[in-house]
Amino acid sequence: MMISPWDPGTVLFERALDVRSGIHETIASNMANEETPGYKARHLPFPETFSALVNGDGPVQQANTNSRHLGGRSGEDNMFHHTIHEDLGAGIDENTVNLEQEMTLMAENTLLYMAVSQFLDGRFEGWKKAIDEGR
Repeated sequence: MMISPWDPGTVLFERALDVRSGIHETIASNMANEETPGYKARHLPFPETFSALVNGDGPVQQANTNSRHLGGRSGEDNMFHHTIHEDLGAGIDENTVNLEQEMTLMAENTLLYMAVSQFLDGRFEGWKKAIDEGR
């Protein structure tokens, strides 16, 4: 795990952004595989993943279930290594991606990512102001 120069509160928000980014990649992978026969939609649960990351339960990364599936980053570049939950129900071609649902999840995740980003931006602006006033 990388050592951060930030205080513990800021590190938590940094980790939240990491997980939100991983969720975004997982949703994008689902959307890219909407027409791949046999593809099972995957979901990276925020609470479970965030807890594992914060508690140092080891790095977590996406699991590739089929070599033909398009995926997010792989290997050491990806901090998520535990198995992502897969949908079980399937359509005629055994694909479980529901594009409308994935688009909704993407929009929700984007809003949550932006909220954390804005909070951190305000925090950094506060630090900058304190530094500037201390000159």
